[in-house]
Amino acid sequence: MTTKEFNCTYGSGKTKDVVYVYYAHGGLKWYVVDGSVNVNATYDEIEDGVDVEELYDVDFFTAPRPVNNVNELERIVEL
Repeated sequence: MTTKEFNCTYGSGKTKDVVYVYYAHGGLKWYVVDGSVNVNATYDEIEDGVDVEELYDVDFFTAPRPVNNVNELERIVEL
């Protein structure tokens, strides 16, 4: 599978951060904001500058520890 990272914003203050994305089968994308344990899945397009609050989530889970890079996201999703 493919992984990427993009600049993103979140929250009412449009906080800038990085989002890690894991591209799964059938167009599903698992994503997590740097340092978060909240891993979400969407079919929406994710690109540089995305506001993650505007993505329509279809699934989610809590990671056992904060995710700090795309490799960690990939390992956690594939568990």
